[in-house]
Amino acid sequence: MAMVSGVSDALSVQHRSQTVSAPVGEQPALKQTETKQRTDIPTHRLKSYSRWAKVTQGQHKISASQVAEQGLRQITHLLKQLKKQSQKALSVEGQQQIESSNLAKQMQKRLSSIQVEYQNTPLIDHQLNLISPKRPAALYEFKLKSVELASPKPRDEQVVIQLAQKSASLYLPANDNAHQLKAKITKQMDSLGIGVSKSNSFVANTETIYTTNKSHWQTLKSGIMMTGQGQRLPAGEARTIKVDEQLSWQDPREWRFGTNEELKQAIAKINKSLHKVDQQLREIGEAKLKLQRQLDKLNLSQSDSQMIEETLNQLDSHMQSSPFYKQVTAVMAQANVTRSHVSSLLK
Repeated sequence: MAMVSGVSDALSVQHRSQTVSAPVGEQPALKQTETKQRTDIPTHRLKSYSRWAKVTQGQHKISASQVAEQGLRQITHLLKQLKKQSQKALSVEGQQQIESSNLAKQMQKRLSSIQVEYQNTPLIDHQLNLISPKRPAALYEFKLKSVELASPKPRDEQVVIQLAQKSASLYLPANDNAHQLKAKITKQMDSLGIGVSKSNSFVANTETIYTTNKSHWQTLKSGIMMTGQGQRLPAGEARTIKVDEQLSWQDPREWRFGTNEELKQAIAKINKSLHKVDQQLREIGEAKLKLQRQLDKLNLSQSDSQMIEETLNQLDSHMQSSPFYKQVTAVMAQANVTRSHVSSLLK
């Protein structure tokens, strides 16, 4: 992908240099020549470029699926080890249980630290879910420590929230109930990349749970700067409000191994996770096999472009999509080069 971008930039620079260096009187003729060169590419050649680019895209998808498959198998291996160690801790007592629980915690830490990526694109999220356009990465959930913005108050309050270089102003009217306040918070927090969990966003008398994606979480997990007017926050003082992450049972960091009851619950969650990962392995394996078969057929036939397009779209439901073939097609069309030229540039 980087190589393709580099080629595109080089061609762009070359085109600008030619235009600047041409005499003023020759510019119209030069433009006509360039237009003619771009439009003289035979239709069958463009179709060939498109077909080849789709094959290349399919190969990238297969490579990504192989990386994801390898990551899922590594996760399965660690889950089975963790389950075995948890069962051992449950079957012993005293110092032996402490030692087994400590080993389980070490495995848990390894499992939580796994990063599965292809070309700097994450393929599996922190809840061990395969990421795809139809199944985006799980959001991070958190509460604000010592501050409940959705709590009804007898006076109006303007709360200013500062996060990195962005800020938002929340107007919280007097005597609004939690339902009304959470609706206003949801609308204003969106500009900061923060949402309100739908599971409790309109339930009165509960703490508000906020959501955000991974990149925003890295910024706000150290705290959020807020200024209030004496109702929910001290008047006139900007304060850093700490956040408390809320972990789902699917996140290995949520599992506990201290007591027998915690061990039993952890084993149940591990079993559910094993089932989920096994199902994802089957899905990605079937999609990868089907795509490989279609690519093999495409390499032998000139009339299977629609079939490969449909197959690539199907794989999109399991893997991240890639605009690679569009970039390649654009580069070749602009440069009026052959497949062999582009192949040599990409090597």
